[in-house]
Amino acid sequence: MASRRGTYRTGRDRIESILDAAHVLFVRNGYRATSLRDIAAEAGISHPAVLRYFATRGEILTALIARLDAQSERIWGQGEWSEGAVPSAAAVARGSESVPGWIELFTALLGEATSPIHPGHPMMLERRREAQRRGRAFFELRGLSAVEADLAMTEVSAGWDGLQILALYFPNRIDIPAQLEAFERRVPHLVAESARTRTTAAHSDPVLPPSLAGDDTRARIVAAAAQLYAAHGYYETSMQAVADEAGMTRAALIHVAPTKQALLELVVTALYGRVVEDPWVLHLDRLPRWVTAAEIVLLCEATVPAHPLHDRSAEQLQWTRGELAALLESQGVAAADAEAGADWQVAVGLGCMIAWLYEPDVIDPDAVLDAVKARILSAAASSRSTDRPTA
Repeated sequence: MASRRGTYRTGRDRIESILDAAHVLFVRNGYRATSLRDIAAEAGISHPAVLRYFATRGEILTALIARLDAQSERIWGQGEWSEGAVPSAAAVARGSESVPGWIELFTALLGEATSPIHPGHPMMLERRREAQRRGRAFFELRGLSAVEADLAMTEVSAGWDGLQILALYFPNRIDIPAQLEAFERRVPHLVAESARTRTTAAHSDPVLPPSLAGDDTRARIVAAAAQLYAAHGYYETSMQAVADEAGMTRAALIHVAPTKQALLELVVTALYGRVVEDPWVLHLDRLPRWVTAAEIVLLCEATVPAHPLHDRSAEQLQWTRGELAALLESQGVAAADAEAGADWQVAVGLGCMIAWLYEPDVIDPDAVLDAVKARILSAAASSRSTDRPTA
């Protein structure tokens, strides 16, 4: 018996050391840039020893998220929550922020697991549904109807996911709990407008953007690479795999994109180049799923500063934030409110893209964003009306 207990303790200790090592490396270098051999070296054990407990990095990442979730729940004290004690999103966000590396790891899995073939997909899908259930209960306790609570939770969930991405690109400039608190404080007064908005996607035939369409060599290469990024990310997509997907030789591929990073630049230019003049618009249901998946997987992967796409993604996000803030100011929103409103709008947009990838039949991202925009502008108009001098 003593021998069995000792073996069990050794096994548990070994698993914890593997998870600790993976945690350090995933935060420092990114999930995709870290190999099982890297994790073994960091943990001070052999590669076969790691394989004894985890067959893939995906399994390690999933186990890490589960461990961090348990730590977070202990911190905000709702491990056995009841209907009378449902935590707010802001309270949970504070608990999560107090767990080092939680946001970095969650965001990595958030993008990775949008692919149904990812080992973490079932866990993340169930996790999202459980969060929706808790959120609806929270809003119903605030006096909202079931329909209103569902609409409120759709928006706050999307905003929360997006804020975590923004926080990694703009450290110390995004206050996630404060934004969530502001939404929860205003929501009883805001839902009436949202309740008139549909949230079930209206399907339309997907259309490829011009930069990803066509039979010319360049377009075929870019589309092939984007589809592989959507499923496997940048680091795990080889030049040979792209050549095979595009139906050409590697030599033909290298003639257009001499290096792996040059290929990434071509794909990103094609993806970002489809940004329309009106930054409010998403129209996700008019795009093939893999186009949006490529954007989200790369964006989440590149939150690590060492990623070759990090600076470009940060610039694109900053441009979008600035454009939206300027739009709001031009329509009468005060500068400070315009910045906060722009961040919330960008965050909800990113979160809607993610939610649509997980459950495309459940959400209409354009409708959600239209509701957010209408509320921000309505609040600004109301403020101007209140500030007008009386006769």
